[in-house]
Amino acid sequence: MNSLQPSIIYDPVELLKRFDPQNKLERYYQVLLQENEKINLVSRETGGARFMNKDIFTGLKKLAAQSLLPFEKTNIAEIDNYLDIGSGGGFPAIPIILTRRIKQACLVERRKKKAGALRRMLLALDIKATIIDQSFEETSFEPVLDLITLRLVKLTPQLFERIFSVLKPDGYFVYYSAPDFDLTDKAVSGATYYHSISSGEATGCFTIFHKKV
Repeated sequence: MNSLQPSIIYDPVELLKRFDPQNKLERYYQVLLQENEKINLVSRETGGARFMNKDIFTGLKKLAAQSLLPFEKTNIAEIDNYLDIGSGGGFPAIPIILTRRIKQACLVERRKKKAGALRRMLLALDIKATIIDQSFEETSFEPVLDLITLRLVKLTPQLFERIFSVLKPDGYFVYYSAPDFDLTDKAVSGATYYHSISSGEATGCFTIFHKKV
Protein backbone atom coordinates (compact mmCIF):
# COMPACT_ATOMS: atom_id res chain seq x y z
CA MET A 1 0.00 0.00 0.00
CA ASN A 2 2.77 2.45 0.83
CA SER A 3 3.93 2.47 -2.81
CA LEU A 4 0.60 3.94 -3.94
CA GLN A 5 -0.12 7.61 -4.36
CA PRO A 6 -3.05 8.86 -2.25
CA SER A 7 -6.32 9.71 -3.94
CA ILE A 8 -7.19 11.82 -0.89
CA ILE A 9 -4.84 14.29 0.78
CA TYR A 10 -6.42 15.80 3.87
CA ASP A 11 -5.73 17.85 6.96
CA PRO A 12 -7.18 16.10 10.06
CA VAL A 13 -7.67 19.40 11.93
CA GLU A 14 -9.56 21.05 9.07
CA LEU A 15 -11.66 17.93 8.45
CA LEU A 16 -12.72 17.78 12.09
CA LYS A 17 -13.63 21.47 12.07
CA ARG A 18 -16.06 20.79 9.23
CA PHE A 19 -17.53 17.58 10.64
CA ASP A 20 -17.52 18.61 14.29
CA PRO A 21 -18.01 22.39 14.45
CA GLN A 22 -19.36 22.15 18.03
CA ASN A 23 -16.30 20.17 19.14
CA LYS A 24 -18.35 17.29 20.54
CA LEU A 25 -15.43 14.91 20.07
CA GLU A 26 -13.29 16.65 22.70
CA ARG A 27 -15.33 15.09 25.50
CA TYR A 28 -14.99 11.68 23.85
CA TYR A 29 -11.20 11.96 23.85
CA GLN A 30 -11.30 12.78 27.56
CA VAL A 31 -13.47 9.83 28.60
CA LEU A 32 -11.55 7.49 26.28
CA LEU A 33 -8.25 8.35 27.95
CA GLN A 34 -9.87 7.88 31.36
CA GLU A 35 -11.03 4.40 30.36
CA ASN A 36 -7.66 3.70 28.79
CA GLU A 37 -6.13 3.87 32.27
CA LYS A 38 -8.26 0.86 33.27
CA ILE A 39 -8.10 -1.21 30.08
CA ASN A 40 -5.96 -0.92 26.97
CA LEU A 41 -8.22 0.63 24.33
CA VAL A 42 -5.65 2.67 22.40
CA SER A 43 -1.86 2.53 22.36
CA ARG A 44 0.25 4.82 24.52
CA GLU A 45 1.50 6.53 21.35
CA THR A 46 -2.03 7.11 20.02
CA GLY A 47 -3.42 8.10 23.41
CA GLY A 48 -0.69 10.67 23.83
CA ALA A 49 1.42 11.77 26.75
CA ARG A 50 2.05 15.31 27.91
CA PHE A 51 5.79 15.02 27.63
CA MET A 52 5.52 13.68 24.08
CA ASN A 53 3.09 16.16 22.63
CA LYS A 54 1.65 19.53 23.60
CA ASP A 55 -1.79 18.33 22.48
CA ILE A 56 -2.37 14.96 24.11
CA PHE A 57 -5.34 14.38 21.79
CA THR A 58 -3.33 14.57 18.53
CA GLY A 59 -3.33 10.81 17.92
CA LEU A 60 -7.01 10.49 18.80
CA LYS A 61 -7.92 13.38 16.50
CA LYS A 62 -6.13 11.62 13.66
CA LEU A 63 -8.15 8.44 14.29
CA ALA A 64 -11.37 10.47 14.47
CA ALA A 65 -10.55 12.16 11.17
CA GLN A 66 -9.83 8.79 9.55
CA SER A 67 -13.14 7.52 10.94
CA LEU A 68 -15.03 10.34 9.24
CA LEU A 69 -13.03 10.54 6.02
CA PRO A 70 -15.26 8.05 4.09
CA PHE A 71 -18.16 10.49 4.42
CA GLU A 72 -16.26 12.79 2.08
CA LYS A 73 -16.94 10.18 -0.61
CA THR A 74 -20.57 9.27 0.10
CA ASN A 75 -23.85 11.15 -0.12
CA ILE A 76 -25.34 9.69 3.06
CA ALA A 77 -27.43 12.42 4.67
CA GLU A 78 -29.29 10.48 7.38
CA ILE A 79 -28.72 7.00 8.78
CA ASP A 80 -31.65 5.04 10.16
CA ASN A 81 -29.84 1.92 11.37
CA TYR A 82 -26.09 1.86 11.92
CA LEU A 83 -23.94 -1.10 12.95
CA ASP A 84 -20.24 -1.11 13.88
CA ILE A 85 -18.43 -4.44 14.15
CA GLY A 86 -15.51 -4.81 16.56
CA SER A 87 -15.95 -1.41 18.18
CA GLY A 88 -13.01 -1.63 20.63
CA GLY A 89 -12.29 1.85 21.98
CA GLY A 90 -15.03 3.45 19.89
CA PHE A 91 -13.38 4.17 16.54
CA PRO A 92 -15.00 4.72 14.08
CA ALA A 93 -18.40 4.35 15.74
CA ILE A 94 -18.39 7.12 18.34
CA PRO A 95 -17.04 9.86 16.03
CA ILE A 96 -19.68 8.84 13.47
CA ILE A 97 -22.50 8.84 16.05
CA LEU A 98 -21.46 12.22 17.46
CA THR A 99 -21.17 13.98 14.10
CA ARG A 100 -23.72 12.27 11.81
CA ARG A 101 -27.52 12.12 11.98
CA ILE A 102 -28.23 8.58 13.17
CA LYS A 103 -31.54 7.28 14.49
CA GLN A 104 -30.39 3.92 15.86
CA ALA A 105 -26.89 2.59 16.45
CA CYS A 106 -25.55 -0.79 17.51
CA LEU A 107 -21.93 -1.51 18.52
CA VAL A 108 -20.68 -5.10 18.51
CA GLU A 109 -17.68 -5.84 20.76
CA ARG A 110 -17.25 -9.45 21.83
CA ARG A 111 -14.59 -8.76 24.49
CA LYS A 112 -16.52 -8.20 27.72
CA LYS A 113 -14.11 -5.69 29.30
CA LYS A 114 -14.02 -3.51 26.20
CA ALA A 115 -17.80 -3.74 25.87
CA GLY A 116 -18.02 -2.54 29.49
CA ALA A 117 -15.73 0.39 28.72
CA LEU A 118 -17.90 1.28 25.73
CA ARG A 119 -21.01 1.29 27.92
CA ARG A 120 -19.38 3.65 30.40
CA MET A 121 -18.19 5.96 27.62
CA LEU A 122 -21.61 6.08 25.96
CA LEU A 123 -23.20 6.89 29.32
CA ALA A 124 -20.70 9.69 29.95
CA LEU A 125 -21.34 11.08 26.46
CA ASP A 126 -25.15 10.73 26.74
CA ILE A 127 -25.22 8.53 23.65
CA LYS A 128 -28.10 6.09 23.27
CA ALA A 129 -26.86 2.99 21.45
CA THR A 130 -27.06 -0.78 21.82
CA ILE A 131 -23.89 -2.67 22.75
CA ILE A 132 -23.68 -6.39 22.03
CA ASP A 133 -20.90 -8.25 23.82
CA GLN A 134 -20.71 -11.26 21.55
CA SER A 135 -19.38 -11.83 18.05
CA PHE A 136 -21.16 -10.50 14.99
CA GLU A 137 -21.47 -14.05 13.65
CA GLU A 138 -23.35 -15.13 16.79
CA THR A 139 -25.85 -12.27 16.61
CA SER A 140 -29.05 -12.10 14.60
CA PHE A 141 -29.85 -8.93 12.68
CA GLU A 142 -32.71 -7.97 10.44
CA PRO A 143 -31.65 -6.84 6.93
CA VAL A 144 -32.52 -3.21 7.66
CA LEU A 145 -29.05 -1.76 8.21
CA ASP A 146 -28.18 1.15 5.95
CA LEU A 147 -24.64 1.66 7.27
CA ILE A 148 -22.16 -0.93 8.55
CA THR A 149 -18.54 -0.19 9.47
CA LEU A 150 -15.60 -2.51 10.10
CA ARG A 151 -12.20 -1.27 11.17
CA LEU A 152 -9.89 -3.60 13.09
CA VAL A 153 -11.43 -6.91 12.05
CA LYS A 154 -10.08 -8.62 8.93
CA LEU A 155 -12.66 -8.90 6.17
CA THR A 156 -12.98 -12.46 4.86
CA PRO A 157 -15.32 -13.71 2.10
CA GLN A 158 -17.47 -15.39 4.76
CA LEU A 159 -17.69 -12.23 6.86
CA PHE A 160 -18.48 -10.15 3.77
CA GLU A 161 -21.36 -12.52 2.90
CA ARG A 162 -22.73 -12.19 6.42
CA ILE A 163 -22.45 -8.37 6.35
CA PHE A 164 -23.97 -8.22 2.88
CA SER A 165 -26.96 -10.33 4.03
CA VAL A 166 -28.02 -7.81 6.71
CA LEU A 167 -27.31 -4.69 4.68
CA LYS A 168 -30.46 -3.35 3.10
CA PRO A 169 -30.59 -2.46 -0.62
CA ASP A 170 -28.98 0.91 -1.27
CA GLY A 171 -27.05 0.55 2.02
CA TYR A 172 -23.35 1.22 2.57
CA PHE A 173 -20.60 -0.87 4.11
CA VAL A 174 -17.35 0.92 4.97
CA TYR A 175 -14.25 -1.22 5.49
CA TYR A 176 -11.27 0.72 6.82
CA SER A 177 -8.81 -1.20 4.67
CA ALA A 178 -8.80 -2.90 1.24
CA PRO A 179 -10.27 -6.38 0.63
CA ASP A 180 -7.83 -9.02 -0.56
CA PHE A 181 -10.37 -11.17 -2.42
CA ASP A 182 -12.43 -10.78 -5.58
CA LEU A 183 -15.88 -9.20 -5.34
CA THR A 184 -16.71 -8.84 -9.03
CA ASP A 185 -19.56 -11.34 -8.89
CA LYS A 186 -21.35 -9.64 -6.01
CA ALA A 187 -24.41 -7.37 -6.31
CA VAL A 188 -22.37 -4.53 -4.89
CA SER A 189 -20.24 -1.68 -6.16
CA GLY A 190 -17.05 -0.85 -4.31
CA ALA A 191 -14.19 1.62 -4.44
CA THR A 192 -10.99 1.80 -2.40
CA TYR A 193 -9.54 5.23 -1.57
CA TYR A 194 -5.95 5.65 -0.42
CA HIS A 195 -5.23 8.66 1.74
CA SER A 196 -2.46 10.64 3.37
CA ILE A 197 -2.06 13.87 5.31
CA SER A 198 0.79 14.91 3.02
CA SER A 199 1.59 14.73 -0.71
CA GLY A 200 3.81 11.69 -0.20
CA GLU A 201 2.88 8.04 -0.39
CA ALA A 202 -0.46 6.76 0.87
CA THR A 203 -0.51 5.90 4.58
CA GLY A 204 -3.97 4.37 4.83
CA CYS A 205 -7.09 3.42 2.90
CA PHE A 206 -10.76 2.60 3.19
CA THR A 207 -13.24 0.85 0.92
CA ILE A 208 -16.85 1.89 0.43
CA PHE A 209 -19.30 -0.80 -0.72
CA HIS A 210 -22.74 0.19 -1.97
CA LYS A 211 -25.37 -2.54 -2.15
CA LYS A 212 -27.29 -2.37 -5.39
CA VAL A 213 -31.05 -1.98 -5.30
